[in-house]
Amino acid sequence: MTLRLPRPFRPFASVGLLSTLCVVVLLGAVTPSASARRFESRRHPRLRAIAHAFVNVALPGMGLLPDDEAELPVEGQKYELKLVHPSGEMIDVVYRVGDTYVPEALDKLSNFLRDSHNQEVTTFDPRTFDVLHTMLAKVGKSTGVINILSAYRTQETNDALRASGTTNAAEHSQHIEAKAIDLRLPGVSAATLRDAALSLGAGGVGYYPKGQFIHVDVGPVRQWTFAPHSGKKHSRHRRRA
Repeated sequence: MTLRLPRPFRPFASVGLLSTLCVVVLLGAVTPSASARRFESRRHPRLRAIAHAFVNVALPGMGLLPDDEAELPVEGQKYELKLVHPSGEMIDVVYRVGDTYVPEALDKLSNFLRDSHNQEVTTFDPRTFDVLHTMLAKVGKSTGVINILSAYRTQETNDALRASGTTNAAEHSQHIEAKAIDLRLPGVSAATLRDAALSLGAGGVGYYPKGQFIHVDVGPVRQWTFAPHSGKKHSRHRRRA
């Protein structure tokens, strides 16, 4: 007669098996099912489209202002802007070379972007031009001509626009500080321009679907959409257009 002894208890093997079971259970708890993954991929199709719709170009850093023309670089990337007023007045200028702004070109742009109501001129924030240039590159229109609807406004002009009730000018507008531009770009929808501007994270972006134009500025980062049917603005942050 053969006596069978019981198998010895092997605690480490049991612990190993238990650990494996725990890992399997945990993975099952945190790993989404195929249907869940498909649902997640459908949740924000517009956000995925924005991420891949634009040319991969970054906003340049703040440029330098030389003391005199002799310090202007002869080599480097040239930043060109083409702008046009509703009146037909147009400007085509290289305002920056490499990391250096061109003072004469900045003066020309500031004059072009003057208050259209009283012709007053002030120095425009050059970072606004960098936003315009990069936005054009983002939508593949580096040589496009931007239609300028509104740029610098004096306090008097802004107050008059607010009092008239014909516009939605903000009380503390970035236009007063020469940091904002309302614009259109022929051949590119306002929604596409808005998304390109938002991707820069460089300041305020306003979207006006009825007028098919956008507002960009280099003030605090925020965004809004003007809803003309209700006369209200839907904003994520306090607006300073």
